[in-house]
Amino acid sequence: MSYRKILVPLTGGERDPHVLNAAFEVAKAFGSHVSGVYVRPDPSEVLPYLGEGISAGVIQEIMDASREASNRAAAVARGTLDRLAKAAGAPVHQPAQAGIGASFHVREGLSEEVLVEEARLSDLVVFDTPADATETVLRAAMESVLINGRKPLLLVPHRPAPIVGAKVAIGWDGGAAAAHAISAAIPLLARAEAIEILNVTSGPIDTVQLDRLRDYLRLHGLAAVEHGINPGGQSTAIALTEAAQRTGARLLVIGGYGHSRLRELVLGGVTRHVFANVTMPILMAH
Repeated sequence: MSYRKILVPLTGGERDPHVLNAAFEVAKAFGSHVSGVYVRPDPSEVLPYLGEGISAGVIQEIMDASREASNRAAAVARGTLDRLAKAAGAPVHQPAQAGIGASFHVREGLSEEVLVEEARLSDLVVFDTPADATETVLRAAMESVLINGRKPLLLVPHRPAPIVGAKVAIGWDGGAAAAHAISAAIPLLARAEAIEILNVTSGPIDTVQLDRLRDYLRLHGLAAVEHGINPGGQSTAIALTEAAQRTGARLLVIGGYGHSRLRELVLGGVTRHVFANVTMPILMAH
């Protein structure tokens, strides 16, 4: 198991270099292809929001300006990908070929829909850590990719942080989302300096679930240290993230939206806390 295709949504802005650097770090370790995708918004989609009484000339000016701005942003995104691919020793070629490499694509449409479609035939998708992200369109797309694309997300902070070979903390609750995230993280876990399993519970530790995870990791030749974390008066989310930091982990693996998305958004939960606060690299799957 490896990451053969890494999808990186690009904007032509200042966040592109750090997400691409993280993607190329992983690509160099696994011989992956980095696919940079710029989603060009369709100017006609804003027309219903302009209201009535807008002249055809004004509408055309707005659409032309939007296209020009997106063309400039796409060119910047392409330049950034070319520069960082060269630095990483990843040849840029179309179509994709086996081994380390990169390609750039421009798609048109709604970011959420386009990126979900692209994610379905990718092995890993790289976004900003939500606590660092400022673009609301990308944040919405990230949630859609997580839930509808059904592929793991690697969320990286603006501050450079090692990913491959770093100590990894796993947030384990025995649920399907956490299990999916762990399975998706196996290539990184196999190269980790150490693995720490964190089980946050105010009651007795579920040793059966911990044994199941330990046995699964052993089948992959991996050993881990287990920790039962009593949250005390803290939320599960805060207890988990603080415990991960105390272990010295540089990457956190967790399930995303373990319950329904609506329940998570209304009641809070680990996903929402991580999205709002955590600035260490995170591998998340739904």
